[in-house]
Amino acid sequence: MRYKLPDVIREARKQKGLSQEALAKASGAARITIARLEAGSARDFRLGTLTRLCETLGLELVALPKGRRAVSDMGLDARRRHAALAAALLAVPEERAGAMVAEARAELDRWERERLHPPAHIRLWRARLEGPVRTVALRLLEHNEQTAALLADSPWAFALEPEAA
Repeated sequence: MRYKLPDVIREARKQKGLSQEALAKASGAARITIARLEAGSARDFRLGTLTRLCETLGLELVALPKGRRAVSDMGLDARRRHAALAAALLAVPEERAGAMVAEARAELDRWERERLHPPAHIRLWRARLEGPVRTVALRLLEHNEQTAALLADSPWAFALEPEAA
């Protein structure tokens, strides 16, 4: 997902409950600069000004190679794709869903046999694939400190929707 700078700045300012004047005071930027930036009419402004605005608003200023997405966008996309898979597991006939879970478990067996992933990663996935289909589907929706790492290397690759562009 691509974000438009004027929208991000405006929404962050509003979420913090700041007027343009208050943001100007807190960041050291001119109020007219903030107004132009939020209106999308500022085409040439100083990086230092943008950096101070971002720091004041709690935003991260990131430069990415053209065509690349931020890591956080990729994590959200992986979560979205696994959520869609969970919905599919609950929607397809039980026999088909069971076969899909069996295929994911077989992929874990291959990972283990060929030592493709760390044992801890495989153990975490095995725990998520234990039990009946409904339980497995609900575990695909879980979000904790391990989720991003797990979803980055998933035994469900055969069943996931394509990545977002």
